[in-house]
Amino acid sequence: MATAVSPPESEPQIGRIFLALYRGATERELLERHTARLTGRLVVIERSEAPFSTEVARLVASLDDDAVELAPLRVAWLPRKGEGSGWRALLGLGDPREPSESIKRREKDAADPRWRIVVAEPAALGLLRARWKQRTGGRGTDFADFVARQAELSLERAEYPLYGARYKMPRVEPADLIAAPGFTAGLARLAEETGRRESELLAEARGYLEELRTGHNPFAIEGMLRFFRAAYEKAYGTVDVVPNELAKLHDVFARYPALILPAHKANVDAPVVNTVLADHGLPLPSLFAGINMSFWPMGPIMRRAGYIFLRRDIRENATYRFVLREYLAYLIERRFNLSWFPEGTRSRTGKLLPPKLGLLTYVVDAYRQGRIEDIMLVPVALAYDQVYETKDFANEAKGGKKKPENLGWMLRYLRSLRTSYGKAYLRVAEPLSMREALGPPDPDGNYKTPEAQLALQKLSLAVSWRINQATPITGIALVTFALLATGGRSIPRERLAKFVAMLVEHARKRAQPLADSAVLHDSERLGAVLDTLMASGVVTRFEGGPTPVYGIAEGQHIGAAFYRNSMLHFVLERAICEVAALGAMASSPAKREDKFFETAVALRESLKFEFFFRERPAFEEGLAAEMDLIDRDWRHKLAEANSGREVLDTIFGVGLAHAALRPFLEAYRIVLDVLLTLPVDVAAQEKDVLTAADGLGRQYLLEKTIRNPEAVSRQLFATAWQVASNVRLVEPGPDLAARREGRSRVLRATLAALDAIEVQCREALGG
Repeated sequence: MATAVSPPESEPQIGRIFLALYRGATERELLERHTARLTGRLVVIERSEAPFSTEVARLVASLDDDAVELAPLRVAWLPRKGEGSGWRALLGLGDPREPSESIKRREKDAADPRWRIVVAEPAALGLLRARWKQRTGGRGTDFADFVARQAELSLERAEYPLYGARYKMPRVEPADLIAAPGFTAGLARLAEETGRRESELLAEARGYLEELRTGHNPFAIEGMLRFFRAAYEKAYGTVDVVPNELAKLHDVFARYPALILPAHKANVDAPVVNTVLADHGLPLPSLFAGINMSFWPMGPIMRRAGYIFLRRDIRENATYRFVLREYLAYLIERRFNLSWFPEGTRSRTGKLLPPKLGLLTYVVDAYRQGRIEDIMLVPVALAYDQVYETKDFANEAKGGKKKPENLGWMLRYLRSLRTSYGKAYLRVAEPLSMREALGPPDPDGNYKTPEAQLALQKLSLAVSWRINQATPITGIALVTFALLATGGRSIPRERLAKFVAMLVEHARKRAQPLADSAVLHDSERLGAVLDTLMASGVVTRFEGGPTPVYGIAEGQHIGAAFYRNSMLHFVLERAICEVAALGAMASSPAKREDKFFETAVALRESLKFEFFFRERPAFEEGLAAEMDLIDRDWRHKLAEANSGREVLDTIFGVGLAHAALRPFLEAYRIVLDVLLTLPVDVAAQEKDVLTAADGLGRQYLLEKTIRNPEAVSRQLFATAWQVASNVRLVEPGPDLAARREGRSRVLRATLAALDAIEVQCREALGG
């Protein structure tokens, strides 16, 4: 006989009522057989798609003792080995966890039965009534409805050990959420603020809740996981992970609800994260995705597997914002893990984008209201040797339109994944405690203050910082970094190897994470990376002369930059130090150290929309530590140097700032040059400026005024506009022409410093 799955200490006592939920005569017989040997009253209720609260209502009405315990139980069916997988699972063509009546009869007395009796944690009627009043105020939802839903939810929890942690996903009952006092009060406030009838808002809210509602189907989850793995395995093979990082998450998830926050580099990010979690026995989160991904047939299938699709622009939809806020709070309050991409979209440049605060704001609000004692934020870094999307990113950078997601788009993408793109890497950074970051919750606190907003921003930036620090440096990132540093020249392998070796040594000295592919200690390994890049058309080799030379292929600079940019944050402080050291030479020897930090802080301000920086004191401490690591005698050498070249030679050995910073600063120069041509008494318009910058940038490339084709990018121009707006160069104001001109002089001086560093680098490496 199959065993029962019961909670601890669940031996029935007098005063216990078994709510036996069944489908079909076989299940009823099994439940009656199981409870016949137990002490307690049996109430059998036929399960159907419709609520069974009518029977529960009759039962509740007949009870006058709040001490009576209700113990739900039902039959769970396990799939045989190999069942519940593949395309049948994905398309929902028969779930072995819901067999037909004929199969149930055949399995009932089998020697190795596939059924189990699942007994949920009993709950006293009085306790259930107290919960109902707490959550609903005793209004709205009928008590019998509440008891019926609680029975279903408790049985789902009891089934987790049978099916595995990966199936632990939220089941949201809109009626429970709508009946909650917080929801009711919030809806009343919304009616007052908008001037609309509460009944009208409620009807609208119900529709949005149904739109947000996710499925909970183990069969669909299993099928989706297998589909995901099949989709990316040929392209990336087994995902490269650090097992200990994932093992630590078992304890985190057991103690706290968690937000799993991955970087967003490619369309396979979510499949990679979900399959890795499942493979390591971790519960899958409910993933929030853009509604653009809900196209047929994937949308309906993904909903059944736990995806929640969000509308894009909700700024003008107060009802939707309210519902989403309450929905998130409801999930967090019930300790379910959630996941989304903090950047809000895939990075088109390869480096981490500034985080969007929308969903995090709602979760922080729920925490501050005291709905949960703590939440753990789990930063997840993702990196790939190569990704298919770089061609699309390059097209968008040149002003092309993003391709819409639909069935045809998906089939083309799946075909693209039949090609090998190297390896995929997943790293889990150290989780952050929301309680430690924000302090204990205070429902009466004022969280609309600038200080509260700043704390939220710091929390989101801390996640991004940890993602960056955990991102492994790949061999392809190193090689593209080196080749993009040549100013458009092709170079022999010997010089390339020297530059790459310098980058590897830089990373090792600072204990930065290196993927196996980044250990390019011999010619064979370097050659393998070059062969990979040549096969994908990113790198070209010329063999018509005495020595083969390598360079970035025509039109491939933006694609190559995507890979290089994934490691830029690891050399950023050194790059700023090099520029700052050259800037310090404009001061007298006694003042050069002060000028060094002044120049560095100014450059940090220019780049703050491009990279993640620590606060100024920590930033300056980091620069000092970086300089000490480069040369402990740097202060003396800086004061004694007679030229910038001497500074580069004696302190840094080989400069690399030009490779890290030039494309961004050249893009800034292009936008600033456009602004210099505009009248000062009329506000500049972003769209017009970016369009003009595109044309001017192309002209500058033809004239060789700028070096980097990747600088002519809509993404970089958009950031340049942010920088100009931040320093008030786009709106009419006092001395606008002079301020634009002054900014231009500083930028040109910085680019001149990069020119000097590039020359020194080339000569130091023998080029």
